[in-house]
Amino acid sequence: MKIIFMGTPEFAVPTLKLLSQHHEVIAVYTQAPKPAGRGYHETLSPIHQLANELKIPVYTPKTLRKPEPQTEFANLKADAAVVIAYGLILPKEVLTATKHGCINIHPSLLPKYRGAAPMQRTILAGEKETAMCIMQMDEGIDTGDILLSKKIVLDDKITYPELSNNMASLGAEMLIKALADIDNIQPQKQTEDGACYAHKIDKQEGELSWQEDAEVLARKVRAFNPWPGTYFINNNEKIKILSATYETSNHSYNPGTIINDKTLKIACKSGFFIPLILQRPGKKPMSTSEFFRGYILK
Repeated sequence: MKIIFMGTPEFAVPTLKLLSQHHEVIAVYTQAPKPAGRGYHETLSPIHQLANELKIPVYTPKTLRKPEPQTEFANLKADAAVVIAYGLILPKEVLTATKHGCINIHPSLLPKYRGAAPMQRTILAGEKETAMCIMQMDEGIDTGDILLSKKIVLDDKITYPELSNNMASLGAEMLIKALADIDNIQPQKQTEDGACYAHKIDKQEGELSWQEDAEVLARKVRAFNPWPGTYFINNNEKIKILSATYETSNHSYNPGTIINDKTLKIACKSGFFIPLILQRPGKKPMSTSEFFRGYILK
């Protein structure tokens, strides 16, 4: 099958690798190079880099809403397009330009967590399960018919990088299966029961407030690793939290009270938040015991 691949971040890499082994990927669409690093040098997206290695032609249009890129896309005469975390809105002209349309890999239990940050929002909500869905795209945001779906039980300690890696591999495998049986799959329409939108993560969400429940703060640490990261301010310093746990014990302490200054047990609105790995500005990550050797918390 002739496939157009549309994706941008590292999450999409396993899919392009596996897809190129089973089908003819005739073009890759990805976000244009962006300034990155201290020198703000233009950096190719992970998918752009992989496409270059695989010698696949790369397209980086700023929009697909104009006639020129739509015609260019249609003229590739692909059998299908595979979309995974691409980053641009696909208009109807693109969605219908190939025989099998645009097939999307979406890591959530649809219709829950449609949108930009499904895995982070799933962890933040404390969900016990999620799913990988292979979906036929329509003009809505993650509202298309489901081609394949597989539920995944979530460990209550799973971090975003762990979940992302697991889902990236699973999504790649499920996509190959879906494409192999594309003419026989009976698409399942989504219901609107329990539908919700996974909004893009805002950098400000990383600041921890002791007025929240300790369990919620621990979820934030797991969901916001590595970006935007979680932190609290002390002595005018931004102290990053890279790993943490919590206790659900009842207490009468004021939120923010340090109960144990050796293990750094902090009272919250409900329960106790316990940082395990911390990082001061310009310093390396360190355990709580290492942290307290040269620092006094107010």
